[in-house]
Amino acid sequence: MSMRAILCTIALSVALMPALAGCGAQPAGHLLQATASASASPHRAPSFPVRAAQLVRGNTGWVLTAGALSMTSNGGQTWTAVTPPGVPAGAIMGVYFQNTKNGWVVSSSASNRAQLVISATTDGGSSWSTSPAGRPDPGFADTDSAHVDFVDKQHGWVVVTLPGSLSIGVLLHTTDGGRTWQQLPMPTGGPVEFISPNTGWLTSDGQPGTYASEKFYVTRDGGRTWRADTATPPAGFRRAQATYTLPAFTSPTGVLAGIFGGEGARAVLGFYQTNDGGASWALRATVPMGAPQGDVNGFPAVIGPATWIAVSMDTRQVVTVTGDGADEASVSPAGLPRGGLGGGSFTTTGSGWVVSDIDKCAGFKTDCTETIALFATTDEGAHWSLKLSSTTPG
Repeated sequence: MSMRAILCTIALSVALMPALAGCGAQPAGHLLQATASASASPHRAPSFPVRAAQLVRGNTGWVLTAGALSMTSNGGQTWTAVTPPGVPAGAIMGVYFQNTKNGWVVSSSASNRAQLVISATTDGGSSWSTSPAGRPDPGFADTDSAHVDFVDKQHGWVVVTLPGSLSIGVLLHTTDGGRTWQQLPMPTGGPVEFISPNTGWLTSDGQPGTYASEKFYVTRDGGRTWRADTATPPAGFRRAQATYTLPAFTSPTGVLAGIFGGEGARAVLGFYQTNDGGASWALRATVPMGAPQGDVNGFPAVIGPATWIAVSMDTRQVVTVTGDGADEASVSPAGLPRGGLGGGSFTTTGSGWVVSDIDKCAGFKTDCTETIALFATTDEGAHWSLKLSSTTPG
C-alpha cells in the first residue's frame, strides 16, 4: 500500500470527529528509543515520515511515524514517544484517541502478522495494556492499516480492510473492554464511527464513484446489521457521484459531508444536517471544490454543531460555513503548499492539522522524491505553519 493510501485510510476518517487498561501496564518508551522512561524530556520532533496525525483537543495531538507514536501538548513544539511497549511503530495499523487521556492502538503482532493486538491507555500514553484482538486471519498479514473506534472503555470496534480491488473489510467488536472479540458482517470495508454502543455509521474506503462509496451505512444494533442510506445530491449532481465521510454528532444533531463530481468534472462538497439522530438529512451548504482531473483534493471538517470547514486544494481555498449553513467565508490558505492532502482534523477552537503528501520529479519519472509534512493552523485555516517534514526517494 502506498504512503498516500495509508494517510487517507488512517487520517482522513478523523476529520469529522467532534478503555482497556488493566493490570500489567508498562511505561511507554521515550521518543525514538526502544526502552526508556516515559518521564524523560521530550524531543523537538520525530525524524521519520508522518503516517498519520490527529489534533485531539486544544494543543494536544498525536503523530504516527515509522519510528514512533508521539504526543504533543504544546501544538507540536516538542514531542514525547508513547509507543506501546513491545509494539514496533511500523506494525501500528490504526490509532484513536477519544480525548487527551483515553486512546487505543491496533497493530499486528510482532510474532505473527496475521494476529491483531490492541493496546489501550487511560493516561495519555504514559502506560499501556496490550492484548490480542480476535483470532488470526491470513488477510491481516497483507495490509498495514486499520480503523479503531471506542465509545467507552467497554465497547469498541476494529475494522481491517483487506487488500484487493474490492473494498472488503473485517469488523471486530468487543463489549468487555477487549477481553473477547466477535466478528460481525459489514457491507463494505471502511471506517466506522459510533455514538453509542448501538448506533454507528460506516463509509466505504473504496475508490470514489464505485457502488459502495456512493452510500453510507447505519447500524442500530452495534454493527450486527447495516442499512444503506444516501442523501439528496446538490442540483446538477447524481447520487452515484457521491463519496461520503463519517458524520459528526452532538446528539441528536449531526453533520454529514458528501463530495460529488471530480475526475475532470465540476466538484462540490455538500454539508448535510440532521436533527433526528440520522433518520433524515437536509442539505445546508454547497462548497465548490474545483474541477480536478482525478479525485477531489481536500476534506471537510466539523468544528462545532453549526460551524463547518471545507479545505480545497483544487481551488486553493478554506471555506468556513457558519449558522447551520446560512453563511460562508473563504480565505486562501497562506503557508500551505500546493499538493495532495492525506487528511486532517480540527478542534472546536478552530485549530487544525493537515498532512500533506507531495511528489516531485527532477526529470520525467526520474529523480523523484516524496515529501510528507504536518502543517498546523490556529485561525480556522487562514494561516498554516510547518510542524514536521520528511523527504524520501519516491
